[in-house]
Amino acid sequence: MDMPAIIAEYFPGISAESISAAVEDYQPAWKIIQHTWSNETLKEIMQGKVSVPDSVINEAIADRLLGSDENADNAENREAVELPVTELRLTSKENGRLEIFANTRKMGRLEFSGTIEEFVHNGSDSHVTYRVKERALKDHGLASWFFSRISMSMAQKLFGRFDLGESLPTTIKGNYITVDCRKALEQSELAEAQIKGYRLLDMLEIKNAVPHDGYIMFETRLNIPQEIQVAALDLLLRRNTQEGNEAK
Repeated sequence: MDMPAIIAEYFPGISAESISAAVEDYQPAWKIIQHTWSNETLKEIMQGKVSVPDSVINEAIADRLLGSDENADNAENREAVELPVTELRLTSKENGRLEIFANTRKMGRLEFSGTIEEFVHNGSDSHVTYRVKERALKDHGLASWFFSRISMSMAQKLFGRFDLGESLPTTIKGNYITVDCRKALEQSELAEAQIKGYRLLDMLEIKNAVPHDGYIMFETRLNIPQEIQVAALDLLLRRNTQEGNEAK
């Protein structure tokens, strides 16, 4: 099933063929949607639940540990970048816990267990708050570095791939660490894509993220402005009417 067919499920009576023709009027936003979201991901977003397996998140983390987001232009430069963490992976548990393992150059092997207290993204705010249990966060710089990468690797399926720089702004209070993702997301492809002046980045909302056994479930919502809904439906209905008249 392709994307027009998926969207047609939510607009009964409007053909997938008409949607395919209508979306041509919303380029290049449609190209960015196709590049960022697979058919399955788009369908899950529209249904309000997106499941991201640990394997997908850990693959994204491993890719970042290669130094591809550390201003390295080629493979040789990436190998020369000395990252503070040589290995980083997470494991989601059925009880809502997030287990984090890291090998660091400075402190050696580290293991954390905690929970995702908040994972929020909307038109004005984008942040993730973790609560680390059973261990104090002593090295704030290191914690900021790898929680930044964990946060964005978790959300890569929703926002696509983009550079982080050295780290994202973080606030650490006791065992609570909050990562401000807004600046990084403003540089994503979704932030560049607009439909009638509305950004796709602002239409996508994340309300929460909960670990389960082997995956994290994101609660999502597409806040499509009424102006766009009316314009899109009007265009689709007019195309259907035109096709119907031509067929007579």
